[in-house]
Amino acid sequence: MSNYNEKVFKEQIHILRDFLYHYSSFRLIHEEFDNLIKFGSQEFWVFTINAHYFQAINLWCMVFGTDKNETHWRKLGLNEDFKIKILDSLNLNNEDYYSYWNSVVEWRNKYSAHRVPGFLEPTPDLKLARKVALLYEDWVSTNIDDVISFSLELYEEEFKEQLRNSFKDLLSPLSKE
Repeated sequence: MSNYNEKVFKEQIHILRDFLYHYSSFRLIHEEFDNLIKFGSQEFWVFTINAHYFQAINLWCMVFGTDKNETHWRKLGLNEDFKIKILDSLNLNNEDYYSYWNSVVEWRNKYSAHRVPGFLEPTPDLKLARKVALLYEDWVSTNIDDVISFSLELYEEEFKEQLRNSFKDLLSPLSKE
């Protein structure tokens, strides 16, 4: 069994689960946008989409952003470098990953968590961020203890199913019109 910071680990799991929930919510609401605006305010759904996206970025950066954050993956205290796992598993070179990582962190720092006037960089796509979050699970299970059992992907799938059912219930009155 590897020596690691259990308090940080427990917090990271909740943060990453919440990241996946917000990312899933963002994607589903965005996909259902045209149906949802039939229920009223387009602004409400735009703000809801944005809120989930902003929170997803902020949460991801808590674990994978700068290593000054108390819940950054390096604070887990493992000797193995997670970045090597990211590069190898996702077939990325260091420059490509750094460019992506920097775009997410910069967007968080200059638009989501703070606001820099005139900041107009494109909104980063979070598909790669999701892949990194899911890789974390494999990296942790390899480097800590097999007794520790969790599945971020299962958490995400269960939540997406609940979300789909909620949307089906919400949108079913439209199908009767």
